Amino acid sequence: MILKIIAMNFEEYIREIRPTLDVEQPDEEHIWIGISNSLKMQKRTRYWKYALMAAAMIVVALTVGYQYMRNSEQPLFFVNLDPEIAKQEVELVNLIKSYTRQVEHENFNLETLPTTPDELKYTDKLIEVYSADLKQYGANQELTETLLDLYEKKIMLLKRMLNEIEKEKEYENTKFLL
Repeated sequence: MILKIIAMNFEEYIREIRPTLDVEQPDEEHIWIGISNSLKMQKRTRYWKYALMAAAMIVVALTVGYQYMRNSEQPLFFVNLDPEIAKQEVELVNLIKSYTRQVEHENFNLETLPTTPDELKYTDKLIEVYSADLKQYGANQELTETLLDLYEKKIMLLKRMLNEIEKEKEYENTKFLL
């Protein structure tokens, strides 16, 4: 009851002073200028955010690309020894890179294949060992032939992996068709 009286008195009080409350007219032009400036600031901020995101993506892509290229580079050992062997080595290394990219592009679980990545790692380890011997003791016929043979074996392993991936995909496709 008391609240009702207070509310009624308050309403009467507002009605009485209302003419003094609503005397100012808003400056609409000033308000719209403020809104417009705020929107322009938001657009500029948004553009900066996009620019920063694009720059961050470029930096990440370059870093990943650099790391990939640094890790995947196969050192050339015969460049200073014999031009013919060096040419053969370059061709073999380029084939290895190409097949490696193809295997990686397949996005396939390589552990399920008969030819496993462990075999590739073992071949890479042998290449490292023989390459260290080549650096330490210099080139000789047997060492050169062994390194080139290891390159060819790695190519054969990568080809075999690609064939096994294709067979698995074909099997999966025929399995779904049945």
